[in-house]
Amino acid sequence: MDFKFLEVKDDDLLEKVFEFRYKILLDIYPEYLQNLNLKEEKEQDKYDQYSVHFVALDKHGHICATVRLIHSSPLGYPTENYMKTDNSSFQREKLGEMSRIFIDSKHRKLKTTKCIIHSLIKLIYIKMIQLDIEYTYGSLESNFLRLLKIYKLNYVTIGEEQKHKYFGLRHPCILYTKQLAADNPELDKTIGEPS
Repeated sequence: MDFKFLEVKDDDLLEKVFEFRYKILLDIYPEYLQNLNLKEEKEQDKYDQYSVHFVALDKHGHICATVRLIHSSPLGYPTENYMKTDNSSFQREKLGEMSRIFIDSKHRKLKTTKCIIHSLIKLIYIKMIQLDIEYTYGSLESNFLRLLKIYKLNYVTIGEEQKHKYFGLRHPCILYTKQLAADNPELDKTIGEPS
């Protein structure tokens, strides 16, 4: 599997991320895009400016997966803003949210998906440590929550399954950075590696 994984640091690549997200959402949540009345075929929201974006590129340099890590958001986080949760035990300055976890349909095979998610998580974990993020929200469908647990991303539900404003039935969840490292000991080896 010939992929390159990186943090998005230039505007041109970020625009391609928004185009990729639009393409994926058009396939899985077309009604969400219709409600936005977008002028261009790009999907972005108010949380993107408070996010670090990550991508997987295929051997041709095309985006085949994305994820973002929202942090220090004065707007709050999508999970707490659109879902009922108990967030009273989380320190705001140590909180983030991982979202827009999208993989191109041609790469959604169990082994390939595992490779992509694990490689992106290595980058995200380094960023979590740099930003001192101890816990990360997620708003996850039951099937995806089970899949992430198989891949050793052990999100904990922090509320009942409920209808998300835009994306159907979801579980509000939290991922503890310490637990992520305990379940994936190889992550601590990535700290200090040249980027």
